[in-house]
Amino acid sequence: MDGAWVDRLERRLGFLAVPGLPGLLTAMTAAAALFAFSKPEFVSALALDPDALKQGQVWRVLTFLIVPPRSSLLWMMLWLAMIFAVLSALESAWGDFKLTVFILIGALMSTAAALLTGASGDNGPVHLANFLAFARLAPDREVLVMFVIPVKLRVLAAVAAGLTALHLLGGDNGSRVRLLAGLSAYLIYFGPGHWQDLKHAWRRRGL
Repeated sequence: MDGAWVDRLERRLGFLAVPGLPGLLTAMTAAAALFAFSKPEFVSALALDPDALKQGQVWRVLTFLIVPPRSSLLWMMLWLAMIFAVLSALESAWGDFKLTVFILIGALMSTAAALLTGASGDNGPVHLANFLAFARLAPDREVLVMFVIPVKLRVLAAVAAGLTALHLLGGDNGSRVRLLAGLSAYLIYFGPGHWQDLKHAWRRRGL
């Protein structure tokens, strides 16, 4: 990651860093899930709804990040563990400020996309960006798929990237805009590095 611009920004705005962001987001997602189990309509007050945003409900710019998936208790626990593990790894690699900026870019761009397309957005692309960043930083780390099969993060990231490409090819323009907006932080942080990788690959092959 070419983080020179983030370093310059941190020297000026470092006081805006949110310490303990992984624990905070995980705890707030867990709280939202508990409320959702007892009062499902509660989640609608957190979602990224463009009409509600236009009415002044600006908290949705951030609260949509903690909207939990509709799932069983077991899957919810796994989801929370994944959020915490991924964000903690990014925080350890980058520090509080770079992680705060990364999350904020995804939130703001997703909000802009929702307003532009007029359709509600979700936090899936933002969490995908977090995972891809984690995989980029630790590609050889292994995770146990189905608690049994060890798979390197680089493989999972390649699968996720392939599925994302298919979604971009097969989706409508609005869904493409919302997906790319959620992934914008990853593209900004790591896009130049991927471009350099491609150029090196072309040179090795004599292209």
